[in-house]
Amino acid sequence: MLGTSAEARKKSPPSPPTATTGLVDNINGIAVDEQGITAHFTGLLIGQDGRVERRLAREDKRPDYLAWRYDAKGRTLIPSFIDSHARVIATGLRLMTLDLSATRSLTEAQAMIAAHARANPAKKWILGSGWDAARWGAAAPTSTQLDAAVADTPAWLESADGRAGWANSAALRLAGLKETGALTGAAKRQMERVVPAPSPKDRDIALDKVQRFFLERGVSMVADMGTTILDWQAYRRAGDREALRLRIIGYADGIEHMATIAGPAPSPWLYDDRLRLIGVHLPVENNADATRLGNQASRAAMDNFQIALTPEGEPALQKAATVTRELAESYPGDRRWRTEPIDAAFPSLAGIAAVAQREGTVGNALAEVTTRAAHTAFAEQSIGALSPGQWADFLLIDRDLDTAQPDSIAATRIIEHWIGGKQVWKTQDP
Repeated sequence: MLGTSAEARKKSPPSPPTATTGLVDNINGIAVDEQGITAHFTGLLIGQDGRVERRLAREDKRPDYLAWRYDAKGRTLIPSFIDSHARVIATGLRLMTLDLSATRSLTEAQAMIAAHARANPAKKWILGSGWDAARWGAAAPTSTQLDAAVADTPAWLESADGRAGWANSAALRLAGLKETGALTGAAKRQMERVVPAPSPKDRDIALDKVQRFFLERGVSMVADMGTTILDWQAYRRAGDREALRLRIIGYADGIEHMATIAGPAPSPWLYDDRLRLIGVHLPVENNADATRLGNQASRAAMDNFQIALTPEGEPALQKAATVTRELAESYPGDRRWRTEPIDAAFPSLAGIAAVAQREGTVGNALAEVTTRAAHTAFAEQSIGALSPGQWADFLLIDRDLDTAQPDSIAATRIIEHWIGGKQVWKTQDP
């Protein structure tokens, strides 16, 4: 009996519990609520599911058992940015074609187009975007001016804001158009019908490129304005092969695409909150039929889709305001109708710097591209503030936004980007 008792006393202590929580530690954590009130923390506990378990203050004891610990070396941690108004696949396709955004004159653009055409003699169309006549200090370009750069191959180049297109004579003949200036409205849509549509493979490549584009700029979620069924299929293909790294909230490109993609109601979140179709995007032209626009918006609202209106000018803005007022009267509740310009600002540290310079604080600026942007898209429960239960989507940056001078914030570098508690991008710079 004595021997048995001694053996019992020599037994090993029980094994510690299996750790599932990770810790990003030694951080200068900054997050804001929708009112712009700032919270600070020095550690972030992340569950096995990629969601925030708890923010830790400096005095809080760290858990004894962790699945992993990442030392951020004192860097500042902020929530990832949210782009409230973008075209995901369209942006990706632009990254695959001729980019004229750096040109400062018509002559410079013509030279770049001509060089691109010579370098790609097998292309059946010359496609591109990014030109801006205002930046050139010139009137909108003409087909004759594009003919001077490329005459034999059809060419179609969208403006930087997407409102106009520049076609050469070969493209105009194919579209049956007699206009010679920049194309807008119905003429632009007629041209777009003859421009070759990207293949599914092109869309997959575009999605891969645009995901990197957003991730390296600190954006984790994008509101995709004008999602088509072909766009949606590209997102689903990426999700099925676990290649959907961005979070995409879709606004269908009109009623037909809305019904085809989601059917009778907004879709649920898919792929761990990476994809959802929540609303319908309705562009509003200055000469839009207000009654038809109101009927389209009402049709979507009946099935609880969120409405996003994009007016092109002051008359269109007034029509959008009328439609929104009528929707609010007919469909009460928290519907969050959206009316915003085509050229909505891209979320960036430069934008935060501009607001901080104007207001003397970064709180409101950071809220605009995190918590308030999440609220606009009905995603405030999932992302934006790094609150417990939200996804651990965050950036590690190279300076403290609270103490940096407003004019220096624009030079802030993003060092790492994490989504769902996993690193998805890291700078290659030392």
